[in-house]
Amino acid sequence: MSRLDELPPDQRAALSLLLGQRKSYAEVAAMLAISEGAVHDRAHAALAVLAPRLARELAPERREEIADYLLAQQPGVADRLRTRTFLSASEPARAWAQALAGELAPLASGPLPEIPVAAAVAGAGAASPAVGLLAAAERAPGGASPSPSAPSGFAGAGSPASSRLGGALVLGAIVAAVVVAILLLTNGGSKAHSPAASAGKAAATAAAPTVNARIPMSSPSRAGHGLGLLEVASQGSKRAFLLIAEKLTPTHGFFYALWLYNGPGSHEPLGRAPAVASNGILQGGGALPADAGQFSEVLLTRETSIHATHPGRVILRGRFTLGG
Repeated sequence: MSRLDELPPDQRAALSLLLGQRKSYAEVAAMLAISEGAVHDRAHAALAVLAPRLARELAPERREEIADYLLAQQPGVADRLRTRTFLSASEPARAWAQALAGELAPLASGPLPEIPVAAAVAGAGAASPAVGLLAAAERAPGGASPSPSAPSGFAGAGSPASSRLGGALVLGAIVAAVVVAILLLTNGGSKAHSPAASAGKAAATAAAPTVNARIPMSSPSRAGHGLGLLEVASQGSKRAFLLIAEKLTPTHGFFYALWLYNGPGSHEPLGRAPAVASNGILQGGGALPADAGQFSEVLLTRETSIHATHPGRVILRGRFTLGG
């Protein structure tokens, strides 16, 4: 017998309306003449007992986040992408989500939100794919920026030409701190602390940069499935970015490039992205030019020529801001 059959009627009804009729918490609340909070609490209480042993391995806030993700109740692309990043990096979270998906499938009128596979990590003990960028920053001699050959950097050399970027790539301390923020996000609820994460925390504390903006990026085409999140960080007058994207076509015979954009006659390349493997995940960062604030959009494009003078086919785009 399914654990669904053991749920109280009010909890099962809430799940049925949320999943079977694709309703929001607010819509279900109006249908049942109860508060939105009551719908939320009934649904989350039900999920907590559908796979209780696995649920106990996660912090309450992480259970709440995953529950909202599976019930399609997260408000924006950035929220969904952060949860997917966490799921790809956390085995306990992924196990609980998979167990819940198996229990909830009979109630759903369509496919449940996808549970990503485990992300490839950069070395033993790494906590998430973003560790590669942190490691590149830490390996740079004397605290200098990583070279254009760093595997998780946006290469200035060999990408669409940019004299402003030249050979410079990632502002090591700034990007390292942005990555640490991602690591803390993906390690929430876990008691394990890898040496790379501990070193990253120390580097971030010393550098003390600020994450100023988080910019969701999505496909301009209805047929596109990619999602991205661009984070902008600063330290003094210097700024850097970190891009995390997924559901991208693996690079073979082409590469991805990032551009600041206003229109056909006003654009500036940020560099050639790291290669995307079969998992469809792109993670990397780089320096932002001094005039970045003059641009209104950021584009991830598909390119075949390293001498491109204008953006190619747009894969992801978002409204660009330097933030506070």
